[in-house]
Amino acid sequence: MKLFHKVFLCFVVLFGIAFQAAGVLLIDYAYENAIEQEKKYALQQFQYNKYILQSILYSEPDFLWVQEGNPEIRASFTAPVALYDSDKNRIYSNMIMEPNMLDFTGSGEGRLAFRICQKEGDSYIYVYDHVRQGESEAYLVTQTDISSVVDIQRNMTAYFQRIYLIILCIGFPLIFLLTNLLTGSIKKVGKAARRIARGKYSERIHVGTKDEIGQLAADFNQMAEKIEEKVRELSKAAKAKEDFTANFAHELKTPLTSVIGYADMLYQRELSRKQVREAAGYILHEGMRLEALSLKLMDLFVMDRQDFLLEKLETGGLFENLRPGILPVCGKHGVRLHMDIEEDEIAVEFDLFKTMILNIIDNAVKAECSDIWITGRREKTCYQICITDNGKGIPPAELGRITEAFYMVDKSRSRKQHGAGLGMALVAKIAQLHRAGMRVQSDGRTGTTVRITFGLSEGGHSEEGV
Repeated sequence: MKLFHKVFLCFVVLFGIAFQAAGVLLIDYAYENAIEQEKKYALQQFQYNKYILQSILYSEPDFLWVQEGNPEIRASFTAPVALYDSDKNRIYSNMIMEPNMLDFTGSGEGRLAFRICQKEGDSYIYVYDHVRQGESEAYLVTQTDISSVVDIQRNMTAYFQRIYLIILCIGFPLIFLLTNLLTGSIKKVGKAARRIARGKYSERIHVGTKDEIGQLAADFNQMAEKIEEKVRELSKAAKAKEDFTANFAHELKTPLTSVIGYADMLYQRELSRKQVREAAGYILHEGMRLEALSLKLMDLFVMDRQDFLLEKLETGGLFENLRPGILPVCGKHGVRLHMDIEEDEIAVEFDLFKTMILNIIDNAVKAECSDIWITGRREKTCYQICITDNGKGIPPAELGRITEAFYMVDKSRSRKQHGAGLGMALVAKIAQLHRAGMRVQSDGRTGTTVRITFGLSEGGHSEEGV
């Protein structure tokens, strides 16, 4: 059963029971009040006729034993009465309906008794008591007609039932609308959830209330935003994997085609020594490219799957240990190295740090620079390392993509120099492992500056982005 049906049914049942109970209690209350008023009136009638009987007995002690039909008796009383002797035998009665078996055992002088009797649609209140005057005594019973009160009670009950049915007929649509109003917001949440399940992740709910339903809608919207954000991230990651696979296949295709082509030429033809050396040179060149590609990929995969322990090292000693590895790279291309490192301590993993710096230097020398400047300075709560070259630079429009795997600004130059487009991706990954910020600046004409910022405060993170 749906929530709408449950709420609607509960409202109908509760409304029906409450309204019926209220009506019954109200009618019963009115009837009881009316009966009490009739009892008071009957008591007055009884007391008045009792005084009459006592007066008669006082003046005529033998009055009770005259003939029953004597009109003087009928004219003496103001209401239908019945008289009984001390043995409970009826002496006189002018009542319309005789009461059945009145219990005189509990009555005595001054002890009134009431009884309500119904017969053939008529209702009466009987009041009876023991009456004594001198030597004479009798039981007096008075009759008061309350049929009008009972009829009113019946009419009120019938009228209420008609009103009850009319109210129910009017109430059902109102209850339906109220239930729809209460469950409408929940239905909106359900519809939005189904649309999100169909892929419409931008779906949101607008509920103007501030009650629990409104809070539910706000929580749902917040959840939808998180889902949409995660879907974007997953889509971006999936796209990155697709691009990575496509680029990887492309990077493999070119050298493998060359290797297979030249190897086939060496196998199929009789070539001169010079031609054999040229073919072997091409195979060697492309093989070195494949080797560099495999090593870079291995480094990326290893860094994604290992935890590295960072230890605090002196910056001066750190770069002095790196100098022997940097100088051959610079010397091979005739690049002058300038180092100015301010002493401080930074938390690094030495081998990863060395790989990061050498990759940045390698990119710089491939940009055909003549000088490279490496500086290290403390900046408040961080330590910043800047590596600047005066090479060809990077177009500003492409700065945001240089950390993508296989991305190369100048593809022909990179391949000629055994580049695979993974150097800056490695640098960004290593900076991330060190919780360091990286920023690359270039105007595309006068060289490039790479800034690596290490936090010095405990648990600190650099605010500079990659």
